[in-house]
Amino acid sequence: MKTLITILLSISILSCERQNHDNNLYNEKLKSENELLKHKNDSLKNELNKANLKESYWFDAEYEGLKLTERGIKKPEQFIINSLQKKPELIPLKPALGGKMEFGNFKILSDEWIIVDYSDGHVEGKTIYSYKLNKNNTLEFKILNTTQPK
Repeated sequence: MKTLITILLSISILSCERQNHDNNLYNEKLKSENELLKHKNDSLKNELNKANLKESYWFDAEYEGLKLTERGIKKPEQFIINSLQKKPELIPLKPALGGKMEFGNFKILSDEWIIVDYSDGHVEGKTIYSYKLNKNNTLEFKILNTTQPK
């Protein structure tokens, strides 16, 4: 009887160890897939922003971007977007459920205004910002108007 209990206990322990090993492998695989999906998502966002720049009806880099190019900024649209992306604190809505607010689509409307949407996956909004180029070739943004979540 002791032998049978010892055998059953050994089988149970080995089974649990195998299951833990399998769970660890599965978790590592999920982490890897999650990182890959995050990378793909970021790449798609960048491509979307590039496509939006190419289709810009409102902003003509040769005309509205003149102030920037005269100051040595080669790609005015990308400069404006990158400058705003570095300032997530300018998103006027707070995230929900532990999320993180991130900028989404950008539309440069003129040499003074840009409209941007943002979301945390639950709460989303849009804001029109004014911007101006400072003496040190940085942009200063000011919120003109924003949507309120419903």
